[in-house]
Amino acid sequence: MKIIYIFGAGASASIDEARVPVMNNFFEKAIDMLDEGIKMAWIAFAVAEEARAFPPNLDIENCGARMGVLGRLIEEIKRSKTIDNSMKDATSIILEDKLAQAISDYKVRFKKDFNRKSANLEEVLSNVELYIEKSSTSADAYARLQYLMAGLFNWLDKELLDNFSRAAHHDLSDYVASSDRFEHTFISFNYDLWLEKALFQKGVWCPRDGHGSYTFEYYSPPIDEVLPENGTVILGKPHDMKQFGPFYRKSRVKVLKPHGSLSWRYGTKKTENVVLILEDGENSCVTYNNTWDMPPSKFQEKIEMSMVPLIVPPTPNKIRSHLLFWETDRDVFNVLSQADVVVVVGWSMPETDRYIREMVLRAINNRTEQIKKVFICDKSRMIKTLSPKFEAVFRPREIKAYDQGFNKGFIDFLKDEF
Repeated sequence: MKIIYIFGAGASASIDEARVPVMNNFFEKAIDMLDEGIKMAWIAFAVAEEARAFPPNLDIENCGARMGVLGRLIEEIKRSKTIDNSMKDATSIILEDKLAQAISDYKVRFKKDFNRKSANLEEVLSNVELYIEKSSTSADAYARLQYLMAGLFNWLDKELLDNFSRAAHHDLSDYVASSDRFEHTFISFNYDLWLEKALFQKGVWCPRDGHGSYTFEYYSPPIDEVLPENGTVILGKPHDMKQFGPFYRKSRVKVLKPHGSLSWRYGTKKTENVVLILEDGENSCVTYNNTWDMPPSKFQEKIEMSMVPLIVPPTPNKIRSHLLFWETDRDVFNVLSQADVVVVVGWSMPETDRYIREMVLRAINNRTEQIKKVFICDKSRMIKTLSPKFEAVFRPREIKAYDQGFNKGFIDFLKDEF
């Protein structure tokens, strides 16, 4: 039997609902969690203001513009070769104090504005996307928001380590590892790496060949890949080091990620299309990069594009030209065409994912037999609207819903069904 699991933001949010953001509360959670020390992340908000992603609010926008100006001025002073180091240090300290105050003021004003606090990230990025051709500021905002997403999940991964150790991801991975008679494939729309880490711990997945037809021939350690002061880049290394034995195991389980992953790095050279891993032979797994929360202006112009995370922002016009996405789409189509059972966890098939909906419809029409069962796992408030939607698209013989969210109880529910 072939089982397909489709993971959406709700699966990740189950790790800590109070802290892990989804699309409709991303900005509120980011404001709550990112401290004032991550200055570049706050400037990302300011640039989004300049791009008119939100309804006008001059009080907030003026404060945001001040943040942006101070941040860029500090960067220029640090890069300057015409100012001596002692003057650089003294000036930077003064400006950084002013920037810290501007960030604090901006945070207060932002949280008082309901439109901003409750803004849907998909809608914000879609609005920014509309302005890209008209304004270079909008293109900057688009890139900075990508870095903000990457940086936020990097931070969350460390902060929620204890919560993740108790997450339902491990219960499901246990079930997958013990169910040899089934073929398990995951389609995940989440950038984070919690699913991969849980599967890796059970020995059924590894990053080299675990993402479908596309094989990562290069890896890079997660140390500071880019040193902003001198622009040094640590290039990817071939998978030929003996201590990385786990990478030569064959993955029993595939994790297909149509929207990209925070362990993928994109560059213009072959050796820059790499997967980031922990440099530990027995426990090696995917990881984040510590510099991905820094926007492009932090790096020298000649290496700026080397650091773009290979993720697809949640907008209607998804740019997915990399070969990896071509192969992923083909894999997604093939597994949907052959699946016996589909298990949907925390994914609502949003309007911005309509291309996936169309792919599902093509795959269903390509089948010679109906899908036997569709299981939907979500919170009770969502189930009533989700069940008819998935029944109409997948057209299974039977559809069942579990309305208590992604937890151990759901894994027991699945075991009973099989």
